[in-house]
Amino acid sequence: MLPLNAELNAALLSCGMAFFSWELATDKVYGDVTLAELFDVEAGAMATGVPILSLVERISINDRARVAASVHRAITGGHLYQERYHIDHSQRGAVDVVAIGRCLKDDTGVPFIYNGAVMEVSGAATASMVDPLPGHCQSALDLAQKRGNELAARYLSSALKVIGTG
Repeated sequence: MLPLNAELNAALLSCGMAFFSWELATDKVYGDVTLAELFDVEAGAMATGVPILSLVERISINDRARVAASVHRAITGGHLYQERYHIDHSQRGAVDVVAIGRCLKDDTGVPFIYNGAVMEVSGAATASMVDPLPGHCQSALDLAQKRGNELAARYLSSALKVIGTG
């Protein structure tokens, strides 16, 4: 799995998450307006369902096999799917995204629906995102002070000064 920490946190904070459900039996993906925009698909079509292949074809040829293999493992093994890849957008060029998902199985163990989210983590989308490091350091400092751990508090205060927020 990818270490998504900073990218995922930043993407979540941007509110640019796109959500989808893929109904395996009908091979249709249903998604929100954000997903339609990311994959360069008409929003009405995305709302009524598009074949998964129409989205796979928009994934960069360099990433496609890896993403397909990862999705296959998630479907067959029931594992969490996490991948970072590029979408070839007709207007914007390569759009860097992080996707997460999981396939649900019915009561007989047959995979039937795959739910997930896709978040842009490239260019302008990440330029306006908040760096999570100062917040994590401040939280750790507050905890160290609350617990009376002066040495940890001193190091964390120094760290905040080094990154320019303390």
